Amino acid sequence: MSLAELLVFGIVWGGLMVYFLTPFNNKISSKGNSKVTVSKAFKESLTRLILHKKAILALLMLIITLNFIWSYFISIDDHNKLHGVNSESVKPQAILSMVSLTLYSVLLYILLAVRRVLKFKNNGTNG
Repeated sequence: MSLAELLVFGIVWGGLMVYFLTPFNNKISSKGNSKVTVSKAFKESLTRLILHKKAILALLMLIITLNFIWSYFISIDDHNKLHGVNSESVKPQAILSMVSLTLYSVLLYILLAVRRVLKFKNNGTNG
């Protein structure tokens, strides 16, 4: 894949993951929680991002995409074997692509949790 293709895929993937991991009711209340530590707020944020209905769609999207990546690279390998092309296996590329996508998804998840913590702390200090 060229750099432009990777950039477009990353932007679309990131946008969908942010949409699916953001709860419908994204209100963050700081009533009675003025003494909550950052670590507790971060843990709560991680669980709130996972425990809603749209998060299931994010997980489903990740699993389906990983499955398609694996089958794409396997089909390239099969095509090369059927046409007598002597080439190395593309399975390491498939594994690298799958690991990269998973790490990108985890990074987006953590960044969303950090964003929620920052919103929580700003609401707690301003109001």
